[in-house]
Amino acid sequence: MATEKLALHEQLEAHEVLIFKTACVTKSKLFVDMVQDEELKDIIQEDLELSTKAVKELRKVLADASA
Repeated sequence: MATEKLALHEQLEAHEVLIFKTACVTKSKLFVDMVQDEELKDIIQEDLELSTKAVKELRKVLADASA
């Protein structure tokens, strides 16, 4: 997929997902220090890691699509 161009609607959808995942990262960063339950904290930290990875991948996809 890295060598393929995305259609405009696909780029817009990927951008919407990027915005959503960025909001997830921000929210998880805020809550991880507030949570006292260790199990919930682990879940939030895992979500933070996965969302951060998704943001990086989406940025790469969008950069490749516009190149």
